[in-house]
Amino acid sequence: MQHNTVYHKWLPQWLKLPLLILALFPHIMLLSLLHSNSAFTSSFMDVDSDDIQYLMMLMYGTFVVTLLVLQRFMSYFSVKYYVLLMSSVSVILLYILSVTNDYHVILVIRFLEGFFGLLEGAIFLPLIIAELKTRHAKVIAYLFMYALMLTGGTVTTTLLKSSIQDYDYQHMILMMAYFHVFVLILGFVIFNKNRFFPKKPLYQMDITSWFLLWACLQSGAYAIVYGKRLMWLESDTVVICLLIFLLSGGLFMLKQRSSKRPLFHFEVFNSKNVIVGMILFFIFYLIRSGLNNVYSIMATVWKWPWDYIVNIQYWNVAGTLIGVFLSGICLVRGVSSRIVFFTGFLLLAVDCAWFTYTFYPDTTLSTICPPLFLQGVAQGLLFTPLVFFLISGMPENYVANASAMGTTTRFWATAIGYALMQNLMLFLTLKHSDVLSFNLTDTNPVFYSQWNQLLGANISKLPVNESLSMTAGAFKAKIAAQSILLSNMEIFTGLFWLAFITALLLLLYHPVKIAVRNIM
Repeated sequence: MQHNTVYHKWLPQWLKLPLLILALFPHIMLLSLLHSNSAFTSSFMDVDSDDIQYLMMLMYGTFVVTLLVLQRFMSYFSVKYYVLLMSSVSVILLYILSVTNDYHVILVIRFLEGFFGLLEGAIFLPLIIAELKTRHAKVIAYLFMYALMLTGGTVTTTLLKSSIQDYDYQHMILMMAYFHVFVLILGFVIFNKNRFFPKKPLYQMDITSWFLLWACLQSGAYAIVYGKRLMWLESDTVVICLLIFLLSGGLFMLKQRSSKRPLFHFEVFNSKNVIVGMILFFIFYLIRSGLNNVYSIMATVWKWPWDYIVNIQYWNVAGTLIGVFLSGICLVRGVSSRIVFFTGFLLLAVDCAWFTYTFYPDTTLSTICPPLFLQGVAQGLLFTPLVFFLISGMPENYVANASAMGTTTRFWATAIGYALMQNLMLFLTLKHSDVLSFNLTDTNPVFYSQWNQLLGANISKLPVNESLSMTAGAFKAKIAAQSILLSNMEIFTGLFWLAFITALLLLLYHPVKIAVRNIM
């Protein structure tokens, strides 16, 4: 079938690709919704960072399982009706989200957005690939999509900045809904009723397996995200979540083994690329999770305004775009995956080591921006080659499953990375606070001098009791800030070793393998 037949004849050829690219962006915006400005979202919904993180994991987990039924939905509808249905649902969901701040209602909406949001955007990728008249069309389309994914949070926040600053949360959500209205109008105007894929029925879908896998992912993510707050296995809720995780995961595997039309083919694990790709993705996302700590320090220790932090993030965006461009050159020219991965993880190692020298009480843009830029280059260089490495050599009917395994790995690594950073920060900040507090005694001349100086300044303006309270509070704030900085120095030192050892193993794997083979 000619892909051009899905468009109205009046539409100029040169206009198709730009419109498809514009239509893809609102789908990416949904990923960063509620995370564009976490502090703002938390205060609006009266929830903390764990709740915000779980809202993301809820949508992300639904994305993962929807990938397994994606092709069936795209094949059932014609492009026109598919786009109209999915974008209409997205607009309705965003409108409901704009008129409620009930966390439980938002949970349901995030689940539905995970399903319909993915379906809405996914159709545009094959259409974009079909419009690119080159043998590297797939590489170019995926590079573009992953560049949007890696930078979408910052770009989305910039687009919605005036709504966040000048209006309110509802206005921000409605602004996002207008982007989806654009997709709705686009679907109505440019597409005719022809099909892009051969029709497949929906009734043959294995809905039971879909829900079993969804329950497995959500229960596991809930236990990981809320584990610290609930004291891990001391909590009945965490134990129940782990039991649901094991039971639903086991039932899903059994059902797939006995199904005539399985959602997931376990044969993908016969590929070394899938196993190695999943391990590298997991390590990459653990290292990447440290970046949130940097942005957190900007807000809590250095007290920079959130809109100022968004502008600083463009250093990371610029690095990411350069990294994506370099990865595209490597993919097109067939550069060895091992060399690309070695370079990417080595850059991450250098970057983590660099960050440890930026954590002091009063930093400057010239200090923090270069490592932010380098981190962007590394992540842009690694992401798309990792995806293509994971699916390379796969039979056509297994490619979707291999791709889903990459997304699943990113899902678990995101949850585990968040929990790891939360628990490390709790443990390390308490440790450093104790050490720093222990040294604040009258026999410490530096402390004694600063205390008297600050107390004297307060007493000149306030009564004695208030002055003592204000001075003690100021020292507590200094200890807390210093503890956060020292903790992150330790965390980024650990991430440096993780990245460096990974890079070293990638470099030595092939020569050692040849040496062992020669000895044998």
